[in-house]
Amino acid sequence: MGIIKDGSVSGILPTNKVFVVHYPAYTSSMERAVETLGGIQGIVKARTSQSNKLELYFRPEDPYSHPAFGELKHSNNFLLKISKTKVRDVDSSCGISRQSSISPVNWEQENSHSLTAQKVNESRCLMTTTNFQEHLSANIVSHVAEAYHFNGMVDYQHVLAVHADVARRKKRQWADVEPKFEKGGLMDVDQEDLMILLPHLFSLKDMPVNIVLKCCASLSSKKKQDELDWQNWEREMEMERNLGIDFNIKEVPKPVDWEKIILQGSDDWRWQKVVYELFEERQIWAKESLPERLRDGGLEVGESKLKKLLVRVAYYFLNGPFRRFWIKKGYDPRKDPESRVYQNIDFRVHNPKLRSYCESQLSSGLKHRWDDICAFRVFPYKCQMSLQLCELKDDYIQQEIRKPSNQETCDSTTGWFSSHILDCLRLCIAVRFMSVCPHPDADSLLKSFSARFEKAKRICNYVKVARPEEQEKVNKEAENNEVDEQAENYEIDELDDSEDDEDEFEDDD
Repeated sequence: MGIIKDGSVSGILPTNKVFVVHYPAYTSSMERAVETLGGIQGIVKARTSQSNKLELYFRPEDPYSHPAFGELKHSNNFLLKISKTKVRDVDSSCGISRQSSISPVNWEQENSHSLTAQKVNESRCLMTTTNFQEHLSANIVSHVAEAYHFNGMVDYQHVLAVHADVARRKKRQWADVEPKFEKGGLMDVDQEDLMILLPHLFSLKDMPVNIVLKCCASLSSKKKQDELDWQNWEREMEMERNLGIDFNIKEVPKPVDWEKIILQGSDDWRWQKVVYELFEERQIWAKESLPERLRDGGLEVGESKLKKLLVRVAYYFLNGPFRRFWIKKGYDPRKDPESRVYQNIDFRVHNPKLRSYCESQLSSGLKHRWDDICAFRVFPYKCQMSLQLCELKDDYIQQEIRKPSNQETCDSTTGWFSSHILDCLRLCIAVRFMSVCPHPDADSLLKSFSARFEKAKRICNYVKVARPEEQEKVNKEAENNEVDEQAENYEIDELDDSEDDEDEFEDDD
């Protein structure tokens, strides 16, 4: 017997195990509950079957009653038998029996006096308040290892509300009807029996599910045409999604009227509207900047879904100064000198120790916000990355990119800038990143980049006022000096557009 104290039970845990049925109704008796579960034989059959389903028939006398199914689940409970006893607390002064030493001669006399005293004492005790004390005890009967739960809904029932007794008498047991199917099929079954043949289950599911109904086959010609246009448009978008554009292409993709294709008011339409407004705000976006901007605006979409939204309103070049940047459809940055602020510029880590540091940090799962990288608040963990000039928060960079361009055409390598300006910008970026790099070797690299940056600025200022033949001489000297300095500090990496983030624009579908 267990002891209950302060709301807890202490006792010996039993070794025998039982299972529990969470009966989903109020029963009139235990015998009726067992009968609705198929009796003892039905319960034993359910315990030995592989389906682990216990059938509950609320009308077991009706052979066409459809069951509710109980699912067997593991449990880790104990079955307690709690007992409550009441103990009367009687005052000792009201005791009836007393012990006395009397002689046998005066026994009758003393006995008569004793009986009289007991009656008087009992009457007094009845007049006093009797106190009861309740004692709780618990017996841990067994360990409940499994339990049947009826969480689903009961199947549809075929019930005759009128003349139910007569209909019940007309219904025949399946054991009487089944042999006729084995001998001659439905031809030997009476018409009355065919009328009462019901499926074993009306519904194959007992839990609510969302069902998407197919469209009616007889669609109007306009709806069919709209559906065909939608499929063709999606096919074209899918092709553009997997196909980048060469920088030397003659014409860029034209804008499409996506508002006529996507259902207005849907989630897809709302998401597409947000992406479209971003390109109305700015014609060219870096691929890392777009997801972060959408998340800050409260729109969280997957990478694959974002690509579908982007190809409807934007395109990208495989090479050139706007490489891998999303560009608004219909806008050609090669014809607009103002697009120079949207050009990309590479930052690469060549030092072997710094590369090892970046790879270790990247493998650990650490990731910086794109805004912090563009503001030079953190050192990037990628050894090679493309930055957008307009997003870099540096006074010198913003001042240089907003100066009028001296280039008449957009070059496929340097864009709207000269090679000297781009060298200055790259060195400025290297100086800013090395100033926040936590690696011990960053200090020496910072000094080297700072000296080269100051020298590059002097060359840029001289080239602006020099004659053409002097500019050519300065260009050759600058190239030779740059090669010598790179050979001293790190190995030279040739720029390969085909390997630059080649896996970041692959389709995930």
